[in-house]
Amino acid sequence: MIALQPVLEISASDGFTLWPVAESMPYGFLPLSGALDAAEVGTAVMRIADANSIDPEEDGSPPRPADPLGGYLHGLRLLQRAGRAARLA
Repeated sequence: MIALQPVLEISASDGFTLWPVAESMPYGFLPLSGALDAAEVGTAVMRIADANSIDPEEDGSPPRPADPLGGYLHGLRLLQRAGRAARLA
């Protein structure tokens, strides 16, 4: 039997200080499951937020907030608004 497990492609989190993240290799995969500890969940959120980072100049979205946390999560918040707007249309 073949078993599939979702994974998240991750890279080194050098210098990331917004919340706790797990130590990682320069490149690898984080298996996703209910057994992740707090630092691994932090790594997953960091990677998802980074992958969804949108520069406002590219798509006409609102400017990135000046505070570090708001600026980092800017892309995720825009995607959440877009999803909500699409459901309401």
